[in-house]
Amino acid sequence: MSISAPRYVVPPTPRTGRASRLLAIADREFFRHAEWGTLLAVGFAYTATVLATVTTVLFASLAGSVALDAFATVFASPLWPFLILIVTTAAGAGCLAEDVGNGSFTLYRARPVHLVDYLAAKTVACGSWLVIASVGPGLVAVAVTAALGYAEAGLALHAAAAFVATGLLAAVFFTGLALALSSLTDRALYAGVAIFGLVLSLYIGGALVAGLTGNPYVPYGSPIEDLHRVAIGAFQVSGTSGTSPAASAGVLAGAGIALWAFAGWRLTRLEVIAE
Repeated sequence: MSISAPRYVVPPTPRTGRASRLLAIADREFFRHAEWGTLLAVGFAYTATVLATVTTVLFASLAGSVALDAFATVFASPLWPFLILIVTTAAGAGCLAEDVGNGSFTLYRARPVHLVDYLAAKTVACGSWLVIASVGPGLVAVAVTAALGYAEAGLALHAAAAFVATGLLAAVFFTGLALALSSLTDRALYAGVAIFGLVLSLYIGGALVAGLTGNPYVPYGSPIEDLHRVAIGAFQVSGTSGTSPAASAGVLAGAGIALWAFAGWRLTRLEVIAE
């Protein structure tokens, strides 16, 4: 009988599915940005939307007539888009830039993670924060007004649908914008400055050019003005003129998808450089 060392065989580690890897990256990214800056911006969005909406609907009910346009008070000024812009900067500026800067992107690509899965996970994480900040406050405001008896059930459902439509368009555009600008740098600070600078430049510059030239198509270049027009159409605000709400919705959706595609193309360039 021969004496020999035992042989131990380590079975191969089972590979998790693509969905599990995508959700793991999205989960990490979402909770990584659950910091005071993001939470504070989201809290301001909820506070401003709920207070403005409930107060306006209350006074309208006291006057004896509550219409759908009473729910659009928060969209009458650039306050709501700017709050969403702050959430975009806090939750999306570093979603790709930080991974590129600290080398995490190279590690992700060294593992069996498809590029489209990586980008989809980042989109889910960033988009989730934006949906929470853009859709959630409106639904809470509608629920409060309905619970207090200021609005009938049918009107409340119509207002909720308008909030969802406007909020989802905002989430699509700002998610694409955050991913695109975050893919251009390895510093979250630079991406955040670029997000703010680009949106503010389009808003202020578009208003100046439109005022000087009278061109009716210039406002389509401002995402804040586009969101304003979408809200006017969704909440059926009368006595307004300007760009078409449907065209503004198409611009926001198309720009968001195009920016998302640009971010994906940019990541393929980073992959080549990393190799």
